[in-house]
Order: sequence, then structure tokens, then C-alpha cells
Amino acid sequence: MIVVTGAGGFIGSVVVGYLNSQGITDLILFDDLPTGNQYKNLIGKQYISLHSADEMLTDAEDIEYVIHLGANSNTLERDWASLYKTNVCSTRRWNQFCAENNIPFIFASSAAVYGNGQGPMNHYAFSKAVSENEINGVVLRLFNVYGPNEYHKGRMASTIMHWYNQIQETGQYKIFEGSRQLRRDLIHVEDVAKTIYHFVLNYQPGTYDLGTGVSVDFETVADTVAATMCKGNKNFIIMPEDLKAQYQKDTKADTTALRNFGVDVSEFLTIKNGIENYVEYLNSNTFY
Repeated sequence: MIVVTGAGGFIGSVVVGYLNSQGITDLILFDDLPTGNQYKNLIGKQYISLHSADEMLTDAEDIEYVIHLGANSNTLERDWASLYKTNVCSTRRWNQFCAENNIPFIFASSAAVYGNGQGPMNHYAFSKAVSENEINGVVLRLFNVYGPNEYHKGRMASTIMHWYNQIQETGQYKIFEGSRQLRRDLIHVEDVAKTIYHFVLNYQPGTYDLGTGVSVDFETVADTVAATMCKGNKNFIIMPEDLKAQYQKDTKADTTALRNFGVDVSEFLTIKNGIENYVEYLNSNTFY
């Protein structure tokens, strides 16, 4: 059996769906499903049981892996006590559970720990860095993930989804001034799920950047969304002050460790193909 925390979230629900597609249904899920219709992310998925995020297993028998994706991913959260409880303490509990029972542990960290080269720039990133220090397992530093089932994330959803919604609703897409100088390594959520599955099959503790290894400027990404939708006029805006102080200017994964461990990064979706895939999905108005 495999434990998946954060199973009803954006990445978690896609991981559950991908595991199901590989014939894995003996899953124990943990998630509070706190946002709106988030429960729909799990409809049609196959699993043994669903539990609150505050619960813990008392019996480790038959547990083969723990995939810990549960977290508060709000990069604008300033309540450290809340982040400490949700991100650090929960990670510590699952890490200890795995260490005591010799169970492989896969932890979703974040490229936010890098900041602009000098470490975390916000409380969320710091919570991930604190957790990393305690883990002896697989640490995946996720870069900018986009794709199905992120509808419930509000402001924290990918810019790709925001641009899609803006174009559909107003015919325009808002983009920060100077976006040619703001670059991101954007990775499709299905490629994240496939990589996690790779580590389930081939467990090797260590810290890995999980991105495409390609950095693309935001204006190009926005224009690609509009071109894929065949509509949309660009509207430049000023970046909000709460973002400006903590904004990463350029993110790009070092995929050396992934490639050395057998992950074929060349098979990851390009930003063009990924956006085409995502827009087609959004047009279908379905759940992954």
C-alpha cells in the first residue's frame, strides 16, 4: 500500500490518478479537502480510504511508500505558526513514521528554497527548507507546476490558468511590466506525477530539482496561451508590492541528478506542448 498526503490537492490528485493508471489502487489518502469543490478531484479515483490531514497511521504493516505532498502552498502566507504546523510538523511526523518503520519517504519540497540565489524569500519557502533539513529520503524541489486540477488554488494557481480565464472572460490577459526579464522553469503536473512514480519504482534518497531544465520568460508564456486560444489582447500592469519583495526573477532546474538517476527529462512536455495540452483540458471543463 502507498500513502499519499495532500491527495485531494492539485498535484496530489494527479499523482493518485497516475498511480491508478499504472494499476495501483491500494492507496491510503490524507487530505482535509478545504476548498470549495475540491472533493471532485477524487471522484473516479480508486483508493482504500480517505483520512483527515491531522490523522496518522498507527500500523505500518503493508505500507510500502509514503508520498508526502500535503502542505499550505500559499507563498503569501505570513502566519508562521500556521505554516509550522501544516508544513513542518506534518512533514516531521511522516518522516519519523517512515524512519521508524524503514519505509521509503518521498517529499515534495519547492524550488522556492533557492530564492534569487540567497535562500528563501518568504515564510512558505522557509518552511520547506526547515523540513528538508530533517529528511533522509527523496526530496523533490518542484519548480513551477501547472496543469489539471489547480482550479481551487485561487491566486496561487499558475499564471497559465489565470491567463486562460482572463482571455475567456474579458478577451484580454494581464501581464506584469518587464515580463521579458522574468523567467520560469514551468513543468506540467503529469510530468511531476510520472517522475514521482519513477521514484516509487526506483527509490534512491537524495535531493533532486524537478523541472524541465528550461527557463522561459513570462511574456512568451502568456503569448503562447493567447496563440493557442487564437484570441486575447495583452494588457501590461504593475506588479503588486506584496509580490515584488519576494519575486524570483529566474528559475531553472538543474536536472543533472534526475538524469543520472534514469529520468528521461527530454520526454517532459515543452512549454508549447504543455500549454496546448492544458488549454485543451480546460476547454473540456472536466477534472483529471
